[in-house]
Amino acid sequence: MIRDYAKKYYLEQDYNCAESVFLAAGEALGLGLTDRDAKLIGGFGGGIGCGSVCGALAGAVAVLGAVRIGTRAHATEGFKEECAALKAAFEARLGGVLCAEVKPRYAVPEQRCFAAVQLACDVLEAQLRPAGEEPISAAEIKRVKGLGFLQQKGTRKFNGRILTRNGKISAAEGRAIAEAAEKFGAGEVAMTTRLTLEVQGIPYENIESFRACIAQAGLETGGTGSKVRPVVSCKGTTCQYGLCDTFALSRQLHETFYQGWHDVLLPHKFKIAVGGCPNNCVKPDLNDFGVVGQRVPQFDAGACRGCKKCAVEKNCPIGAAKLRDGRLVIDTDACNHCGRCVGRCPFHALEDGRYGYRVYIGGRWGKHVAQGQALRTIFTSPEAVTAVLEKALLLFRDQGITGERFSDTIDRLGFENVEAQLLDDALLARRDEILQAEKHLVGGATC
Repeated sequence: MIRDYAKKYYLEQDYNCAESVFLAAGEALGLGLTDRDAKLIGGFGGGIGCGSVCGALAGAVAVLGAVRIGTRAHATEGFKEECAALKAAFEARLGGVLCAEVKPRYAVPEQRCFAAVQLACDVLEAQLRPAGEEPISAAEIKRVKGLGFLQQKGTRKFNGRILTRNGKISAAEGRAIAEAAEKFGAGEVAMTTRLTLEVQGIPYENIESFRACIAQAGLETGGTGSKVRPVVSCKGTTCQYGLCDTFALSRQLHETFYQGWHDVLLPHKFKIAVGGCPNNCVKPDLNDFGVVGQRVPQFDAGACRGCKKCAVEKNCPIGAAKLRDGRLVIDTDACNHCGRCVGRCPFHALEDGRYGYRVYIGGRWGKHVAQGQALRTIFTSPEAVTAVLEKALLLFRDQGITGERFSDTIDRLGFENVEAQLLDDALLARRDEILQAEKHLVGGATC
């Protein structure tokens, strides 16, 4: 596992052998080591610059100290013996402990001593591993991640993501989750931003037992990988501002695309959120595909009496409704269709509003944030939303480059181009061809 981080530091960022082992182990084990910390070990690279003690061994010993030492090295029972054991294991594996002995065996022009750095990582990891415990292979870590189990750095423990119905669980399901968390994990449950419940600290050996336990309550884990992620929504069905049945629509989209497209590989993860109104509590416009409930006001200008104190203007939260020359005017470009103005006019100038759905595409958050852009059409039925989402996914799979998010695909192709394709049916006609193509076998999602 530690060796998986060594390439990043040694080959890609040009750290020396001592710094690379030190920083690779620090990241793999979650030790919080920094570049500034690495300066303390940097002088040991190249055998202290003169072919003496191998820098990779020195970096490994430094990590051993960071993990094992309590207050003082000489006061830490068994530490000297562990250092000696690490040195002996290094010598047996690499054929010596001096740079002058190791470098001739492993150095090559293109990669320098990268092979020696990797072996030093392996020796260190074996030293830190409890006796008799076999490492978990990268392939197995990837497999269980696909089941919804994310490894805790530097441990054999995982956090298991239990899917919910947009954050809802029954009391019986809650009891089953609590029981499974105590029996198979660390007894703690965290809530994720995607409305899944993450049971913490499940030992690798307990994963299958944990899955079997929660399955008895009708629960399952998942929600990782370069695929459609579990659909989330706000509580628009019950909220006073809700303009659509968010639970019904999000469940339909979840069943159709998260469950129905579960084996479809995409360039990267694809997140979907349904919001009941423009309050954006669930941040639909920061998802790859976001849906926002709408109520487009139907303004009868002829019924306006030109009241000096307009109730519609007073109740518009964003200032889109204003009196101009004594008459009500609604700025349709500024109006976000929240519906708060409907029914406010005592003379019935705004008695009705057309319900619908606004769709945003290309939102994301994280290291790079992008606000989704709205399609120009207000969709008037759940079926229309489902259709445009399917076209968005087909476009992403067909025209997206492996490793890029949907926002990057849109930027590369151009929003107007993407919008035109989503409002047309050509992608649906190629549905089978797009889904059957062998693409994105290794997607860009790392969690």
